[in-house]
Amino acid sequence: MNKTFNILLYISFSLFLLTSSNYSVALEYKSYGYIQPEFSYFLDGKGRHNQSKDKSSVFSQGTFIAYVQDDAAKITVNAIGRYDDQDNNRTYFDLQKFKYEYFLDDATLSIGNDIIFWGVNESFHVVDIINQSNIAENLAGTKKLGQPMIALSFYKEIGDINLYMMPYFRERIFPGNKGRPRYAAEIDKDSVTFESSEEEKRIDLAVRFSKVIDDFDIGISHFRGNARDPELSVDQSTLKLNPYYPILSQTSIDIQATKESWLYKLEALTGKIESENHVRAAGGFEYTIYGINNTSQDLGIVAEYLFDDRNSNPFNNETALAVRWTKNDINSTALLAGAYLDLRGDSNRFFCEYEKRLKDDVKLFLDASLNGHINSNDFTYAFKDDSNLTIKIAKYF
Repeated sequence: MNKTFNILLYISFSLFLLTSSNYSVALEYKSYGYIQPEFSYFLDGKGRHNQSKDKSSVFSQGTFIAYVQDDAAKITVNAIGRYDDQDNNRTYFDLQKFKYEYFLDDATLSIGNDIIFWGVNESFHVVDIINQSNIAENLAGTKKLGQPMIALSFYKEIGDINLYMMPYFRERIFPGNKGRPRYAAEIDKDSVTFESSEEEKRIDLAVRFSKVIDDFDIGISHFRGNARDPELSVDQSTLKLNPYYPILSQTSIDIQATKESWLYKLEALTGKIESENHVRAAGGFEYTIYGINNTSQDLGIVAEYLFDDRNSNPFNNETALAVRWTKNDINSTALLAGAYLDLRGDSNRFFCEYEKRLKDDVKLFLDASLNGHINSNDFTYAFKDDSNLTIKIAKYF
């Protein structure tokens, strides 16, 4: 029932976005969106869980923005949805942003769902903590779910100060039993536990200070609440993984320095979970060569390193290397290719992302995710046979 309702809600919202431009109303607004069919082919047959060697889905996003109260306030609705023909967990509807903002001279009050990103790194997002990850969309955790909150931002000469109160916690979405790629064991959604007796109704709090000083962008943040990344333990009776969300207290800093063609980046934090402290840091550089051979093309080189002092964390000694080519043409042609290297487990994974606009309102995406050597003791061994190629075609409205 929930799945059917979500699909109907998603379709209704998409139809509203497509048809609303045909009507004239007193409210001044803008609306836009896109629909994107996707097809993936897995190169290693049926994989480790006897799954299909191909999968198809449809993703869509719609945005509605209106200024009200004589432009003193703003209403934003940004919704996404996906229908997946195999994985029920990957069929969903999410209000990424569904918020009301009121603007003062040097402050902004925001109420509702929002997406908040902290950090400067390209590959390892160490300090980003506000929103929950949708692992069914992306195992790297870079795809997020909208977070209900009340936020108050102050803009002062000393810097920007942001306060967040989050009254409701959203559980992580994992791939289902038929999802691919998926974890080695199925996640038991009915066996979720929390350290907090208030569970998902616990009020999470966060504060952030940010400022630009000459060539440096600096952010200092503190968060206390339910950890977004659950601990997974095997239930011996069901052989499924049970998620457990402890309380996390985390203080972090992120810095980016811009020096001509160089970007230097650092994200670091100290955290505490159940009386155990940990340190995590990631950083590196990005160098861009502008106007290759006196053309409009640019080439960027990215190198980043991740460290975590917890041996139990599967990603604690990794390097990411990548090149980004941008043609800077009318078709927005671009290519990003690189590799993740596990320096402890002797494992490596490769990726490539290509995009090009075919028409003013149609864009092509080609993605490749390829596994090299994967150590049998590595966390990513569960995805060893999931190398795949994906094609996406987005139609914009």
